[in-house]
Amino acid sequence: MAYTEVTSLMQTLQSLIQLHPCPIKPKGRKKIECLLQKVSLLQGFFDGNGKDNVDIKYLEGIIRDVSCKAEDLVEEIMFEYSSSSSLKKVGFKFLGNNRKINLIEAAISRVYDDISATKVGSTPGSSCYRGSHDDIEQPLSSKKDVVVGLDDDFLRIADKLTGYPSKLDVVVIIGMGGIGKTTLAKRIYHDKLIEYHFYVRGWITISQRYKLRNLLLDLLDCTSQVPAFRLDEMENEELAEQLYKSLKGRRYLIVMDDVWNTEAWNDVRRCFPNDNNGSRVMVTSRILKVARFISPLNAPHVMRFLTVDESWKLLQEKLCGLDSRLCCDDEMGWIGKQIAEKCKGLPLAIVMVAGILSKVSATASRWRYVAKSIHSSFVKQEYSRQCLDILALSYKHLPHHLKACFLYMGAFPEDVEIPVWRLIRLWTAEGFIKLESPKTLEWIAREYLQDLIDRSLILVGKRSFGRIKTCSIHDVLRNFCLEEAQREKLLYVVRRFEPHLPPGVHRRLHFHSDIFAYSSYTYSNPYLRSFLSSKACSVLEDSYFVCMGFKLLRVLDVVNYSFYSFPIQVVKLVNLRYLALTVNSELPRSISKLKNLQTLIIHWATKETRTLPLEILKMPILRHIHVKGDVLLFELLIGDQYKKSFQVSKNLQTLCTITISTITLSHGLVAALPNLKTLASNLVTCRNHDPFDADWLGSCLNNLVQMHSLETLKLLFNLSMKNPRPRNSIQLWNAFPPNLKKLTLSRSLLLWEDAKVLAKLPNLEVLKLRDFSFQGPEWETDEEGFHQLKYLLVESRDLVLWKQASTGGYPFPALQHLVLRFCYKLKEIPCEIGDIPSLQVIELHSCSPYASKLARMIQEEQIELGNSCLEVFIHPAR
Repeated sequence: MAYTEVTSLMQTLQSLIQLHPCPIKPKGRKKIECLLQKVSLLQGFFDGNGKDNVDIKYLEGIIRDVSCKAEDLVEEIMFEYSSSSSLKKVGFKFLGNNRKINLIEAAISRVYDDISATKVGSTPGSSCYRGSHDDIEQPLSSKKDVVVGLDDDFLRIADKLTGYPSKLDVVVIIGMGGIGKTTLAKRIYHDKLIEYHFYVRGWITISQRYKLRNLLLDLLDCTSQVPAFRLDEMENEELAEQLYKSLKGRRYLIVMDDVWNTEAWNDVRRCFPNDNNGSRVMVTSRILKVARFISPLNAPHVMRFLTVDESWKLLQEKLCGLDSRLCCDDEMGWIGKQIAEKCKGLPLAIVMVAGILSKVSATASRWRYVAKSIHSSFVKQEYSRQCLDILALSYKHLPHHLKACFLYMGAFPEDVEIPVWRLIRLWTAEGFIKLESPKTLEWIAREYLQDLIDRSLILVGKRSFGRIKTCSIHDVLRNFCLEEAQREKLLYVVRRFEPHLPPGVHRRLHFHSDIFAYSSYTYSNPYLRSFLSSKACSVLEDSYFVCMGFKLLRVLDVVNYSFYSFPIQVVKLVNLRYLALTVNSELPRSISKLKNLQTLIIHWATKETRTLPLEILKMPILRHIHVKGDVLLFELLIGDQYKKSFQVSKNLQTLCTITISTITLSHGLVAALPNLKTLASNLVTCRNHDPFDADWLGSCLNNLVQMHSLETLKLLFNLSMKNPRPRNSIQLWNAFPPNLKKLTLSRSLLLWEDAKVLAKLPNLEVLKLRDFSFQGPEWETDEEGFHQLKYLLVESRDLVLWKQASTGGYPFPALQHLVLRFCYKLKEIPCEIGDIPSLQVIELHSCSPYASKLARMIQEEQIELGNSCLEVFIHPAR
């Protein structure tokens, strides 16, 4: 991880020059700039040698250790400066005459001289994977999972699911990790005949350490219409009973994926009624013992390895982005079959090798090198070793800047979909991302993530119009990441049932156990950089961090634990970049001392209204604020107090989900956040104004138009729904920023004619009109406006007629996905909707029978016209 530590050191030095409040004298600034220049040369060397090289590998440990020591020293002095009362003395000591800095500078110079002396790249063997002018990297295809060699498996299992017997039966699929159990199960689960045969389907994934409550909630999410907030109030026994009732009398298919032990089956088996109607449960597992316990009378379906021809076919499918003529070339085909054969029929291995091949030139020499790089032990030793060799090969061919990001994936628990926004902000706070102007750190991090996905190392979870929302990693890869990250001294994961905290000094500790809640009072590590927990078990004392000595901490994520009040010791951790806590009290104004904080995540565990202090605007590089609870943005000051209090926060990009008063919007908030990109807010009006007064509301909201950087806006109006009445027309309301891409409105009580205001937004791609956003029985649309809209959600309890103006065209020319929800009275949908060339899906949830019939008619009309691509999903009210 030498490259990662060098990159992090550069960021720390740059931050010291640009952001730290220490009064840097000319002599001190010159010393810092000289040190930064030498570190830049060191990083430039890595950038010029993108892959591991045997000539310098022995130096990486030295580079890592020197970089770590240098960064420790710089951040220690920054910490002492912030904590000391004699600030000038401390600052001068560092910036002028610090002997340790001189030693570090000399050590970096020696390392660079040693590396330069190796003359890397002069030998043919050292440049096999280095970039050159003839290297053409082709990305992998991004289409859906490719299924090869599973047709017979599909037919046999489909027959078991839809044929004899009529009583409840269990079908178990077993095989090693990565062999395709889940792929086969997904193909069956999403097959149209299977969908038609079963009235209810549900899918749950069960890891080694599952939670029964989560399993029950996930199944109920698929099979029940009970609102989520009611389910959250139920005990586990009530959830199990509700699940049983939701399946009773209906032919259902339940898939339990990745079952590791018999307890998981015992916990849920009583929830599956046997009504002799052909219901089925399909289970995937790696363990034969589990399969026999779950279904003792039926032999499990054992997954086989792919043949050489099937492996080669799968490899070709995964490389379909390459020139197809290359795969047909005799020499390339012969080498490709060699590579496929060495994968030993494991689809996971084939996919990973395809990721490697997609990142090198599609030439015989390059493919031959990949074939030779798979060691002889890959062929001779047991299969676990073969998988490890392939994993090591995939990791070896990663560029330096991606290695730490990839290994960091091992820090998260298995079978967890990681929110991309969280992953990106953690990577950034850890110092893994190298800034490349004019791109932002977040943009570069997304490029890193996409590169890892293209190399088939990270799996995509949820998507939203091409944008990845969640991601995950296969268990086999995760285990590799855990071991390699520990070996590289990148991070250490404290796993479940470990009796003690790890000995020695670790820079990153990630807890999958709650052991630290009762043992870490005796633990101290002054060089710890990140402290994360994925386990929630208890409430922590406010004094929890007093004795730990985490003075250099950058990442503190214990949001799964609750503090009685804000742990005031946290504000002394001046190097924090990422802070995630759950508290039961107000945030202190002193939080503004965290000058290096980039991401602030605060959850409030109680229902009382809390307030974010104005002082957060004084945090110079704060980029993202996420809060959960009833949280008011700043105090309700009046008039000139507001104008004098706001300070411009140029770096803040995300603010959600926050409660904002209309008076706040009308007194300087917008001007204070000029670069905000995402705003999710509950809006409250002042007591002196009628919340249904459109003129007053418009005068407040019109300030939003000044937010030229805003791309995502969610507004929930805090209006009483007891006697809702439409507002007066707001045709002159100019509240929406011109660059808005995603807009969500709820309870705004606008008139449908006012939707024309939204149609004028030139970049709008996603529009969600939630409950009571618009009022009235009739909505007339035309082909004017909404030129970029791809997703439209409409929730309206009183909309009766949705008409299209007789202009000969069709509305929403770029629409791909239409969702109608709770349209109980809807009797007319424009038939022109079906003529939209880009439309792929129409969904109806709890809508009137008229609306469902119209949607089917639109689909049938399109089929008659030769368009079979339009899908219609009807989810009736229950």
